[in-house]
Amino acid sequence: MDVLIIRPGALGDTLMLLPALSDLSDKAAITFVGRQPGLEFIRPYVHEAMDLETSGWHRLFADEPDDKRLPVSGAEVVVAFFSDESGVIYRNLRSYMPYASVHLCRSFPLKGEDIHVAQYLGRCLKSAGLPVDPVRSIETIRSGRLKEGLGRSGKRSKIIFHPGSGSLEKNHPPDFWLNLFDTICRETEFRDLEPVILLGPAEERLHPYFRDNLRPGDVQILSSPNKEQLMETLNKAALCVGHDSGITHLSAMFCTPTVALFRESDPAQWAPLGPFVRVIQSKEADHELLGSTLKASRHFIKKAFTSIESPVKKS
Repeated sequence: MDVLIIRPGALGDTLMLLPALSDLSDKAAITFVGRQPGLEFIRPYVHEAMDLETSGWHRLFADEPDDKRLPVSGAEVVVAFFSDESGVIYRNLRSYMPYASVHLCRSFPLKGEDIHVAQYLGRCLKSAGLPVDPVRSIETIRSGRLKEGLGRSGKRSKIIFHPGSGSLEKNHPPDFWLNLFDTICRETEFRDLEPVILLGPAEERLHPYFRDNLRPGDVQILSSPNKEQLMETLNKAALCVGHDSGITHLSAMFCTPTVALFRESDPAQWAPLGPFVRVIQSKEADHELLGSTLKASRHFIKKAFTSIESPVKKS
């Protein structure tokens, strides 16, 4: 079965399809169309991965179809995730894919709906007739049984702090992260770990703040790493602490012990999926949040060098 799945979005949005794609990858020839950087992490689970920004895909959004073709034209099933109130995208897909079964879905479940985004996406694929088990696919991720992963090797020698995300509303202030960094790095349990402050493109503005407020040599500040650098860093991490962000979701999915600090996000829909995950929700960056984060970090450090043995927990 040839399947075309189109879902543009940021890294975390794209990763939410990973459970379903992992479940489907040996049952269908999948062409996935999305955006960087998430595209690179989807490639191992699909037949072909294409960037929506490349030539030809603009035809999806034109008022009228032309006499050209889309870059992919031979799929049997098409599932696209867009907001399409005008119906232009659906009409164009039907025009360019006349022999395909075309399905257009919302990009996310409704706000407040009690379903995880990954399960919602799996249900959309299943409703399109694809052989996906949404519940099983999520449990596969939570148990750490991805078909391809980091391939851990060597000592877990780093602790990652990821103080940003793609939305300022989801972020605690930089001074909270500086306090958290100082508190954790003074703890005996963490003294043998190399601290890394990981900044993606959305957090580049924070680089001067951490550079100016930390002593040289105390920490590595890693800015906008490429896929290989990011995976190597996660591969060596004993712990990752971050907001609701693509980096945090990636860390959890690939079995790094992860503490996720949620400020505005709904954990029911967005909790990171993985075998070692602790979600802590608080709108205030106060002493209580600092204590809860420190407690969760201690818990994971004790388990960091053992086999996966506990389900996702929330506090």
